[in-house]
Amino acid sequence: MKTLNQSMSSTTFDQTNYQLNYKLWQHLDLAVTVREAYQGLPAEALFSMGLRVNKKRQFLFISKLIAKHLAVSPSVALGTGSLLASLLMEKEGLPKVPQSSELVRILKSGAPNPAATKDSLRHMAALPEKTVFIGMAETATGLGHSVFQHFENAFYIHTTRENISGLTPSFVFEEEHSHATSHKVYAPKGLLEDAEAIVLIDDEISTGNTLINLITALDEQFPGKKYTSLSILDWRNEEQQKKFGQLAKERKIELAVLSLMAGQFELKHGSSPEEPAIEQLASGVPNQPQEIAEADMLPYESSTGQRYIGLTGRFGLSSEEQKAIDSWASNTVEKLEQKAKKPLVVGIGENMYLALRFGLALSDDSIVQTTTRSPIFASTKEGYPIREKASFQLPDADGVNQFIYNLNGLDVDRIYLLAESVSDPAAWSPLISYLEKKAPVEWISLTAAKRRNSTQ
Repeated sequence: MKTLNQSMSSTTFDQTNYQLNYKLWQHLDLAVTVREAYQGLPAEALFSMGLRVNKKRQFLFISKLIAKHLAVSPSVALGTGSLLASLLMEKEGLPKVPQSSELVRILKSGAPNPAATKDSLRHMAALPEKTVFIGMAETATGLGHSVFQHFENAFYIHTTRENISGLTPSFVFEEEHSHATSHKVYAPKGLLEDAEAIVLIDDEISTGNTLINLITALDEQFPGKKYTSLSILDWRNEEQQKKFGQLAKERKIELAVLSLMAGQFELKHGSSPEEPAIEQLASGVPNQPQEIAEADMLPYESSTGQRYIGLTGRFGLSSEEQKAIDSWASNTVEKLEQKAKKPLVVGIGENMYLALRFGLALSDDSIVQTTTRSPIFASTKEGYPIREKASFQLPDADGVNQFIYNLNGLDVDRIYLLAESVSDPAAWSPLISYLEKKAPVEWISLTAAKRRNSTQ
């Protein structure tokens, strides 16, 4: 069997060979070599370099595109997924997304074009095999979903950190360097068994170890699939790429790896920074969310009592079911108590795609950001991307700290906090009190209030 690394035409990719050096005080000395990039996309448009508060890996490529650690227009985030979808279409001999050139301009400039984004979302393609798309939690759940939404007769599911009561994961795999290592997938019976091709989407491949772990776990339980990896960044060096060839040969699988930018990095020096203790956000007066429960609630709950809707893809989503998100987004916006001129939409953790589609429907000037479990060092030193951070806990995080970054510099007049489930409104008050210092907050729950019984 074979592996394929970035075999697009020269009109799609620029062959480059330039180096970027990142020196972050005494903590980091990192050299990045870019050898190939989607035509017109410079590295500075895709990422900044930050320090992680994590001894397993002390640095982080902070994406400027995916609406996780930094707020971006949904036009930028969704356009990134569309451009990756276009790569997959080209690989399969299908016409690419017609708006690809404009999407590159959007990503390069950071200047949104909601009309072009909406037009691009209408471009659909059918792959030759029965295909399942898998997005990686937590940063690439929205990216994976925005790739999948371009394909007919396909299915989407994303990995999750959450423990679902009464369900056994289809499979589990590890991400060794992460702050939260275990990924679980709760696929409906037959979804992965019947798939002929699996597309794996992440924002970044660093060493490739996580991807190898994932493919190995899948192939052990669901053998014989064709695999394609899609990512914004691919930093595997030559030796790490050889491991993919060995994996494909040993497993007798076809494996292709596509990205918007490829190269490698060399860590010359790295250390985990010590930062002052960050005070947990304080509680305020409990607030009640507006419940907008268009989508049917699923018969699942997390180990912490959270409820779920079907549109996120956490439990599998078909191309037909995906079509309901257009009306969901417009209907949800219609039900808002107030609409803003410059809104910020805050999504929670893994629930990224719905926040992006809600933001796109809400306003051409909206920006979107989601909370994260990833602990990043914050500093006001000139040029550093993470200026300020807030730490808090939410009931669905099972005691794990969550963070939100860089809200102080945002020009917004209203914040829409989009929660999938609210079982204990008082537990949300620290985050809401913090957000209310930036702008008035409209809090939305996508499921009805939790009914608790005596055993919970």
